[in-house]
Amino acid sequence: MVLAGQFLERSVVVGDLDALYHRGTRDPPCVIAAPHPALGGSMHSPVVAELAWALTRGGHPTMRFDYRGVGASRGVSRHPAGGLKIADLQDEVADLHRICDHLLATTGTSAACAIGYSFGAAVALEAAMDARIGRLVVIAPPTRLYDFAALSAVSKPLLVISAHHDSYCDRGSLSLPDGALLEVIAHSDHFFARGLTELGKTVTAWLGDGGPLDLEPDPE
Repeated sequence: MVLAGQFLERSVVVGDLDALYHRGTRDPPCVIAAPHPALGGSMHSPVVAELAWALTRGGHPTMRFDYRGVGASRGVSRHPAGGLKIADLQDEVADLHRICDHLLATTGTSAACAIGYSFGAAVALEAAMDARIGRLVVIAPPTRLYDFAALSAVSKPLLVISAHHDSYCDRGSLSLPDGALLEVIAHSDHFFARGLTELGKTVTAWLGDGGPLDLEPDPE
């Protein structure tokens, strides 16, 4: 039984992919891309789980998923275990688009927000060139492992979030288009062990109005 104020996340299988779905009534629905599968990244990663929880509390439908070859998702990952290199994302991009199709059909909407964390930021960026993606959120883009130059050509509403102390992300190297918003989470690193709640609030607030954010920082 689901009590008032609780949120039920339902397990779904989309083709060969294992996913978790939160229903909601507020646009846009959100698909969340996980970190690097070769480093243990999955839809159960703390950042991904927190985003799903925060967005659902904000009223948005969400779907997080495991890439092919990860968890209960069938198939084989192209990325060798323990490898840091980010390349050849076509499988993960196709996985995100498949999840997006299912989410849009479920919610009866025409475009979703793609949200990607770390490795998932690269996947979301590549997937966002498609018309099924109406907004893009890029979290902790690992610029030292992948070329994020394509961010400068994004013509959709765009939010980029970086941790203040992130050895994988050189936010000064990012070239963002006019209208994009860059937010920095204080006292945090690439894994957001601190600032995790603030991260979820930041994304949810931006989806609410797409404008500058005015959030109280979490007490440390």
